[in-house]
Amino acid sequence: MQPNRVARILGIEKPVVQGPLSWLTDARLVAAVGNAGGLGVLGPNAGLTAATAVSTPEATAEKMREEIRKTKQLTEKPFGVNLIPTAENDIWTPAILPVIKEEGVKVVVYTGYGDGSLKPALFDELKAAGITIIYRDINPTPENSRRAEQAGADIIVATGFDEGGTLRVQPSGPSPSSR
Repeated sequence: MQPNRVARILGIEKPVVQGPLSWLTDARLVAAVGNAGGLGVLGPNAGLTAATAVSTPEATAEKMREEIRKTKQLTEKPFGVNLIPTAENDIWTPAILPVIKEEGVKVVVYTGYGDGSLKPALFDELKAAGITIIYRDINPTPENSRRAEQAGADIIVATGFDEGGTLRVQPSGPSPSSR
């Protein structure tokens, strides 16, 4: 597989990005994808199972820190972390974002919901930290894609709700609006 613009932007060998599946990702999977030439991405509940789930943003952030560090032990290749800001009452981003920056993560898959969760100020903060942004809206529209591009997204993923079982979830559980 030839490297293309996506591979060059992400610093990977092959233009393959592993989805940040909420409960299915951990350091081993992400490192394996990276070592195979793609981009592995830690999902919001990386390394957790229903039996080990944590219930606070702070505990979730520290678990993410552990998975980031484990990933770094298993690969020197680039990898990413999924960030899922919400339009209102976002308690997860303020806990997870400092960990992403402190641990030197270079790629974020920013998942939006087309409901005001696309925050240009957050894009600015990520870009100021040298982070490459892959923007993925759960319900993409041309308007949301244009807003993401204007905000500074490096790559935009265009999928529909039928793309593979995506549910509106936050770290350690569903978002308040889906209950």
